[in-house]
Amino acid sequence: MTYCQRCGRDVCKPCAFRPVNDNKRSVVVASDTELLRRSHFQRLATATRALGISRREIPNWIADTIYGFRGRITWPDGKPFEVGDEDIDAAFNDDGSFRWLSGFMYFDDIDPKQNPQRRVLHRLRLIDLAFRISNPVRAGFIAK
Repeated sequence: MTYCQRCGRDVCKPCAFRPVNDNKRSVVVASDTELLRRSHFQRLATATRALGISRREIPNWIADTIYGFRGRITWPDGKPFEVGDEDIDAAFNDDGSFRWLSGFMYFDDIDPKQNPQRRVLHRLRLIDLAFRISNPVRAGFIAK
């Protein structure tokens, strides 16, 4: 008779141990084209407002989510994507009030009349990445 080393039950084939780090997932950063679509911009605005936190706490949430993630983050072509210590503040032009976020969340109810500008691409990428990590379904993303 064979006994499972893990659970001790009588089995024909014992279950295999899985290392703790085997379950790390990989997240792919959105492409520029995807981030600059109006529909994606509005979906991000809706998801950001649904967080229910103040605009000054959103960058902290982004940082906690991205820096706390233990999986792989890559560009669409497979290269590693890295976020430095100052990248979040730099993306928001070191504006401690983060007023841009208030205007951004306004678009959860109002349809944008034009595509987002390229100058806000880094901000959108960080917000998008935080959602892809924390809750991909909420903003309509699919994690890989």
